[in-house]
This record gives sequence, structure tokens and C-alpha cells, in this order.
Amino acid sequence: MAAVPKQKITQTKPDCKYGSKCYRKNTQHLQNYSHPRGNDEEESSEDPPTVRTRKGNKDVKGNEKKTIRDYFGKTHDLSESDEDDDGPKTKKAKTDSSSKDVASSSSEVVETNSSKEAQENDEDVEEEDDEAPASPEDIKESIKAKFLVEMPEDFFLFWEFCKCLNPSKPQDALKKSLSLRLVGPFDVVAGRHKGVTRNKRGRRPNFLLHYRYYYDPPEFQTVIAADDDTKFHLGYYRDDPQETPVFVASNSPGQPPRDKIHQCGENLFAAVHIYASKQVKTAAANKKKDIQTLIKSIEEAAAKHKLPLEASTKQMKSRQKKVVCPTFHSAGIVVPVDDNEVGYRPVPETIGDLRAMFRKISESKGESERDKNMEDLHELITLVQFANDECDYGEGLELGLDLFSFGGKIFHSQIETLLPLAYQLLKRNEFSKIIEAHLKRRPGVTECVDELLS
Repeated sequence: MAAVPKQKITQTKPDCKYGSKCYRKNTQHLQNYSHPRGNDEEESSEDPPTVRTRKGNKDVKGNEKKTIRDYFGKTHDLSESDEDDDGPKTKKAKTDSSSKDVASSSSEVVETNSSKEAQENDEDVEEEDDEAPASPEDIKESIKAKFLVEMPEDFFLFWEFCKCLNPSKPQDALKKSLSLRLVGPFDVVAGRHKGVTRNKRGRRPNFLLHYRYYYDPPEFQTVIAADDDTKFHLGYYRDDPQETPVFVASNSPGQPPRDKIHQCGENLFAAVHIYASKQVKTAAANKKKDIQTLIKSIEEAAAKHKLPLEASTKQMKSRQKKVVCPTFHSAGIVVPVDDNEVGYRPVPETIGDLRAMFRKISESKGESERDKNMEDLHELITLVQFANDECDYGEGLELGLDLFSFGGKIFHSQIETLLPLAYQLLKRNEFSKIIEAHLKRRPGVTECVDELLS
């Protein structure tokens, strides 16, 4: 019996120009466009980005054609908010351009929308299904269980120092002189977490978010904070969650430049000493004496424990030599790079051009304009896929952190595509968990981030 010929189905949806090779998987895009499995590759007039492979220290072109779907898979989809995108196109890196005006403008955009974003985050995210972190009696183990990182020795020495200054309430030992308070992991040392099962938002406290400010990347762990409008805070900065901090840093999201991280010495004694030395110059007469007394006490304690008080030490300078690229937050990134230079390749845009690109997207008027402005960013994400495929994991970390530092909920889906994967590939899984939790409930720029308030 002769086979019944198949009837040709009338196409009711326009063809996606990338056909079966399209990297877009969000529902809306699939509903709006057809993805036939025909001769898509031959008919496409677009050339795929060049796959870079290494032969010694030289780059050669690879022959295998891949798409971003081949690497990211189902768990790292691009955002549904980026629907109807025309896909990536190859282009050459742009020349350097000034970023000062762009940086200032981008901060204003983030500040304007931050409160609305914070409210949306709280309303949209449901309670976590995982269990609460353990609270072992050992303080060091309890901190590690809650914050996923260990505190260095100077952290505990500084607590003992503050106990000498204020035996009844060590966390407020710096309040009178500097208007600073010990927070974050210090709350566990103080036992403030005990008995708190629900915070003021009715949720179980999430210690990965506890005193994590808007611009704090996973590498930054806040331990001291001010209550003023600047939201000044000090914290440990580490490149790897399994390693000790490389320096103490500060950030002030309440004042521009909001995303900048400033290095403040190798330990907490140095950081507070540097901050106090600046404050004493402009302090009122009645407060200046308290600050001077504190400075003297810090110097004595640091000498006793043989801790350096310099703003930049030999260890910090050694780390700076390992930085593979600058970043928006100015701390740079450090990733393993072998003798064949495998481990990092740069994002093919200058910092100034990246800021201009992100600003153009964030200020787009309407969905159509935004989708068009997203094309360059989608191209960069595709290039990151090829870099990941060749073990250059640093490129995804660089682009993801710059998007995070620029700010804005519009980029959260792209950050979710880049950063968790970059951290996992670099075997920095703790940072992956931190950034995922942060993006779910990223606070407003000046919102209180105390997860233990009830």
C-alpha cells in the first residue's frame, strides 16, 4: 500500500532567523517564532563568532559551530524579558572612551528604581524550601555554616578588643567615637541570632543576605557598618571562599561612586585605624578626644598582636600582581591562569564602553528599543560561552561582576546566567550560592539589610 504523503502545514508564525540553532528558549519567544529544522545554517547570512582554540600560546580558528545553548543548558536560560531578540552578531572591540559621566548617570538610574525593585523582590520571592543553617556551639563553625566562609584570626582578636572597650556590649564599642557598629558575623558571636525564627518581614533570617548591601559582590563580607545615610560599611574581601581574605574593604552605597570598593588595610585593626584617622581631622571638639583615645588603643593592640596598620601591605601588593583585569568596583578579579595563558581572556570592551552599553539598555524607552540595545550584550554572553568551553572562566566572572556593579533589576537574568556558572567553574560554589540568594532579594541601595530584626 502506497504511503500517504504528508500534507504541508501552513506556517502561522514567522521563522526565527536562527532556526533550530537559536539559543533562545523562553516561552514567549517560542510562541512568537517558529524554529524549523531545515537548512537553517546554509540559509543564514550571519557568521557565528569565531571559536578560539589554543595551540601552544597561539590562537587558531576552530571548525566546530556551537551556540550558547550547547553550554548553558537548561539551568542557565536567558531571561524571558529579552524576548524577540535578533541574536548575537560579531563585532570588533571598541576604542577607549570616557566613563565618568556614564558612571554618574547609571548610579542615578539605580537609585531611582531601587526601592521599587526591593519591594518587587520581597513580593515575588517565596520562602525558601531548604532547612535553616546549623547553629553549633562552636562559634567558628556556626559562622561558617551561616555565611559559608570562615573568619580570619584578626576578626576574633578585634572582638576581644571591643570587649575591653565595652564589656557589656562589645558590638557598640565604636558607636560613641565613630558611630560604627559590629554587624554580620559579629551578630553570631554576640548571640543575637538565638531565638530569632522570623524577622520583621515574616521570613526565616537568611544569613547570606545579613548585612549584604546592594553593591556587595559575593567576595565582600560586611562586618562593621554605619547607620548614617552614606551606608558606609567595612568588610573582608576574598577572591576564593576557601581562602583567607586578601584585604579589608569599604563601600558607601549611599553616596557616589556607589559601586566602588576601597581597600582599607590587611586586617580590621588597620581598617578602623585608617577610618578613625580620617574622621578625627573633621570631628567636633567633644568627639575628637574619644577618637584620639580609640586610635591610641588600636595602635597598642595591633602592636601586641603584631598586626600591620598600613593601608597597603606586602600581601596586598602581591595579590595586586595577580589581578587579571580591572572591574567596575575597582578591586579587580583573580583567577587561576596556567603557563599557556588558559584561565582568562578579556571581555572585548573597555570599561567605559561597557558602562555606555549598560546605560543605553537601562535607559531604553520601550521593549522594542531595549531588545535592540540588548544585542551587543547578548553577543558578549555568547563569547563568554566560547571562553567557558575553552576553560577561560575569568571572562564570565568579569562580565557578570560588571553587570552586578552597574546595578538594575533589568540585568538580573543576565547576571544569573553568568555569575553562578562562573563561580561553579572556578570551584567557588559558596559564592555561587551567595549571588543566587542576593539576586532573589537584592535590597534597595539604602535599604536596611538586617535579617535579624524582628
